[in-house]
Amino acid sequence: MNISKKKWMVYGGIAMAIIVTAFAAPAMAADAETSWIDEQRAMETKRMVREVLAESRLHTSLSGETSPVTVDLGGFAIMRWNYNNGGGSVQNNEFNIPYARLEVSGRIMDKIDYVVSGEFSDYTTGSFELVDAYLTMGLGGDFDLRVGQFVTSFYNGYTDSPLDQVAGEYSILATTFGQGRSQGLEVSRDFGFLDLSASYNDGFNSNNAFVGNDDYGVSVRAGLDFGHGFRAGVAYAYQSEVEDYGTYTADLGYTNGNWDLGFSYVAADYVTGGFSDNYGINAIVAYQCRENLQGFVQYQNGKLGVASSDLNIIEVGANYDIATGVRWNTTFGYAFDSVDAGWDLGRSGWSSGDSDGQYLLRTQISVSF
Repeated sequence: MNISKKKWMVYGGIAMAIIVTAFAAPAMAADAETSWIDEQRAMETKRMVREVLAESRLHTSLSGETSPVTVDLGGFAIMRWNYNNGGGSVQNNEFNIPYARLEVSGRIMDKIDYVVSGEFSDYTTGSFELVDAYLTMGLGGDFDLRVGQFVTSFYNGYTDSPLDQVAGEYSILATTFGQGRSQGLEVSRDFGFLDLSASYNDGFNSNNAFVGNDDYGVSVRAGLDFGHGFRAGVAYAYQSEVEDYGTYTADLGYTNGNWDLGFSYVAADYVTGGFSDNYGINAIVAYQCRENLQGFVQYQNGKLGVASSDLNIIEVGANYDIATGVRWNTTFGYAFDSVDAGWDLGRSGWSSGDSDGQYLLRTQISVSF
């Protein structure tokens, strides 16, 4: 929402009206024979309050009408309950807030877009941390340049928000193999049926962390829209940090009517093994049962060189739209193999264990604005 200087005057008028009313009320109560001037002042105060409140409904701007910068406020919060047990894991029964994000965005001189966001989470010891901070501008020839801290266009399973995902949370494969946020720049162009992007950055998941001068990362991605609901993408990323390694991914998708299907493959040549020892597949099928109800099934399977067991998890869930921007998500998952601590479990609610049979019930309410 955009807020003008006029609204600051409006809010100032509201505050003044409240203060005047607060001090005037006791005096009027103490004197039953209020003078004509006091009566007129009280009437004028009431009129001013009514007008200011009515006027405030018409303005939502934080920047002046002539300001070169616009300001929009947004964000989301997720309130979640987890219960998981079995599989040699410690029983977990808790309420938590995995995400509470506030975002400020807008345009500068109607040419440059900007985004700055911060986030509170129970998974980061309750601290408020910077999430995104970047600028996006046109370079001419339909090319765009993004500079700052952001999620690159490498892996479609890891996006700006977990609410972009059907399951309402990132998959374990996404938090393990996805690039996460890093600092750098990305050039992209959308041709309609084909979109291309290339990024130079300081490596995977390097946000809010000091990175040495010799560390860097690069990534490229191409996405194709075949029409009739079919889409595909391929990407490759290389980084030089503690160890040099590359990661590649390929994904397919299909949307038709109430059906939405997705499949992705990702692999990396970590020092603990090559591509054949570090890979994963994620498949999801979603169906829009009613206008406000969507059911889905997600399956994750993968291998990790540092893990003693493969990832082998199925999740069944539903999304129910309570109102615009308010969604209730419930998911039940089962692990056919043990969930090893080598996998990055992120904020999924899964716990590490030493045997198969772990199950997870996760239900959450998300509010976006």
